[in-house]
Amino acid sequence: MKLFIEKYISRGASVALAASVVLVSFQIFLRFVFNTPLTWTEEVDRYLFVWSVYLGSAVAVAKKAHIRVTIFIELGGPKLEKISQILDKICCIFAFSFVAYFGSKLAYANLNARFYTLEFMPLILFYLSVPIGMFLSLLFLLWPAKKEK
Repeated sequence: MKLFIEKYISRGASVALAASVVLVSFQIFLRFVFNTPLTWTEEVDRYLFVWSVYLGSAVAVAKKAHIRVTIFIELGGPKLEKISQILDKICCIFAFSFVAYFGSKLAYANLNARFYTLEFMPLILFYLSVPIGMFLSLLFLLWPAKKEK
């Protein structure tokens, strides 16, 4: 189940990032070739990029792929490594919870706000990237690991 969810979140992050790149390329093309830039592409591109970052971060948590510096932990042996893993998990739980909580408050505060250039779209679509990404990160962090045989 974890791999299934991870796969679709990863695809969502990839699609958001690819759409961001396409929009920026389209904007550059229109600006320099036809001298007619669009006003909405920069804003939508920014929001797509933020979604790709938060979804990608959740996938990195699921794959245990976030960057770490392990030189001191490796010098301390298995006991220090175990303590470090526990402290790491506790710190991540607090950090993800903190960002998810205040991200939710920010999203709720902007419940009725609209995009500047696309007035028909609610801005909460952008602000929800923070609590959703952090909730997914928490979910993957706390998901029990498979027992090795």
